[in-house]
Amino acid sequence: MLNNKMSMENLKVQHAYLEAVIHEEEQHVWKNLIRIEELKKQKLQKKDMLLRMALQQKVTGR
Repeated sequence: MLNNKMSMENLKVQHAYLEAVIHEEEQHVWKNLIRIEELKKQKLQKKDMLLRMALQQKVTGR
């Protein structure tokens, strides 16, 4: 359980980091749209993993 909680916290930190990087990239005058899209995909993957882990915890009752 502790390992699962730590990995969820790790995913939350990674998600927040990606959000900050995306925000920074979007502030540039010459936006790198390809990089922004790649970052958004990574961020969505982290969110999906978090949701799956939360659902798994709910189902297993942990």
